[in-house]
Amino acid sequence: MNINTKQNTNFGAYHIANCNNLKIYKVVDKQDLNYLKELPEKINMKKLMPNLREQEYSRWQEMLEYAIDNATYPKNTTYLSVKNNTPCGIITFLKDKITELDCICTWPVEYGKKVKFAGQTLFYQMFLDFLKINGKKIKLEAITNGPYDTISKYENLGFKQLETLPTKVKMEITSPKVKKTFETLTHKFDYETTELEKINLFQELSV
Repeated sequence: MNINTKQNTNFGAYHIANCNNLKIYKVVDKQDLNYLKELPEKINMKKLMPNLREQEYSRWQEMLEYAIDNATYPKNTTYLSVKNNTPCGIITFLKDKITELDCICTWPVEYGKKVKFAGQTLFYQMFLDFLKINGKKIKLEAITNGPYDTISKYENLGFKQLETLPTKVKMEITSPKVKKTFETLTHKFDYETTELEKINLFQELSV
């Protein structure tokens, strides 16, 4: 479904990189946020991925909405991953020496099929930002009541568990581990930066 608008195309997101078969866009202004705010109404997890429990669908949708809410904070950095001009993931984080990952959420664009490397691609971009500022560590809270095992995914990226809470686990990764994981992903991914190109998400993408 295409979403069209007459908004000024002089403003909009930056297409910053291509990674394997995905594009990465950086959200930079209010128009981008308006696009993001429409995504929860257009993306139906239940129709995209079969055989999950009702509470798992609800939690998945909640995480998408939470990520978009966090994207509205001016201090946060937000990236959107896109496959075939259709969004498939979002990550938002506070970039600092101690970076805080607020939320990452990915979803299918085809019925019953996860987008390969959608989450890892967004982590790769965050790691790249983190290394550029010589960050010390990245902190996150992994949910334990979602549709998939996020703990093991983060551990595979080098994060370690710090504290277990009722519905989440606090985790972190230090700079040496980030560098090691980043090097591993660099060999796995075909990542190319693009000339900074501002695009109108409403006109460029569909959901």
